[in-house]
Amino acid sequence: MFYPNAIIHLQEDHSSIHDSRVVQEWLSRQADVELLDWPPRAPDMNPIEKMWSEVKRTMQENWPALPPRNSDELWAFVSDAWDEVASSTHYIRSMIESMTRQMKSVVEAQGFWTSY
Repeated sequence: MFYPNAIIHLQEDHSSIHDSRVVQEWLSRQADVELLDWPPRAPDMNPIEKMWSEVKRTMQENWPALPPRNSDELWAFVSDAWDEVASSTHYIRSMIESMTRQMKSVVEAQGFWTSY
């Protein structure tokens, strides 16, 4: 595994692919993986998901006339989009500042999905 002599804490989002019998059997055989207890309806509050959405939007807006020809060119394009998003202090600040509102929305929705 990636972390010799250490426990990997895994948070599943209860997607059907993660809950499949094959995945659950494999996880049960992994002594160095500990599943975190996570509610099945928990909204995704991970800020990195919002970053990826912004990266996808940036990529769509800047898609080149000649698309990437191979995985290296595609990765360079994704990396450039990521750098553009990650370097935007305004975007990062707004994401951080929205967390309090997001958490409040989740509590008000009693754990169900929110507009975030």
